[in-house]
Amino acid sequence: MKQLTIVDLRDIIFSSLAKTISIHRSSKRAQGIETPNEFEEVTEEEVDEFITHNELFDFELIEQLSDPGLLGFESRIVRVNDEWLREFKENVQNWAHSNAWLGADSSLVEWVYTQRVPIESELWIPKNEKPLWVHSSPTCLILANQLLKEGRLLSEMGWRQFEELIGILLEKEGWKVEVTRQSRDGGIDVIAYKKDETIGEIKSVWQAKKYGPSNYVKLSEVRELSAVREDSRATKGIIVTTSRLSKDAIDWIKRDLYRLDYKDHEKLKKWIMNTEF
Repeated sequence: MKQLTIVDLRDIIFSSLAKTISIHRSSKRAQGIETPNEFEEVTEEEVDEFITHNELFDFELIEQLSDPGLLGFESRIVRVNDEWLREFKENVQNWAHSNAWLGADSSLVEWVYTQRVPIESELWIPKNEKPLWVHSSPTCLILANQLLKEGRLLSEMGWRQFEELIGILLEKEGWKVEVTRQSRDGGIDVIAYKKDETIGEIKSVWQAKKYGPSNYVKLSEVRELSAVREDSRATKGIIVTTSRLSKDAIDWIKRDLYRLDYKDHEKLKKWIMNTEF
């Protein structure tokens, strides 16, 4: 298996486009669309256009090649076999020389934006195993550290990234972790188990509240967590938020510290910064 970054795959596209981009630009100008000068290098925007309009790519490939995330394409790693890479290069070449691309067919835009669900490519079915999209280390932990170092908000993370961040932080403290598949709110997001040598098995349930700085966790949400903890027969329930808790929510937790707890933005920040990755 070869290990490449998304930048490597985009560079393959960049090289192929360099040979035909002048024709594509001429076709767009004929339609009254402004383009870079025909002698200028291929732009990142044109690479994105090529990817998202490419009918030979399936939905997953388009998403991986066109979404840099908050860390950028350099942090995105893919492992592929030789056969997949060969087919990828062939499909890039075929689309770069297709009449639809060279003629800047305006129907491509309609094709892209009318797709409402992920689809499998009908034209390219890889003969061997699919690429393995991976990251060089726990990406959500890297992302959280990066956001904090840049003075940005942890609420910029995606919902699933934030839930996985909690799971990774717990795993690094020796917990056995399950990140659930339930809805974002109103249920348990993370379940963590640990065996203490003195008191035995411990089960904790965690709710992730990815809120902006002006949106506080309310008392009603703490009461909800208390009920969830009781129903799941957990030892303790903890709310983790990128924001803060209201005063009455904190007061409620303080009255039941053996069964409830919380980590607000400041506590979460310390937890992240003190965790090695």
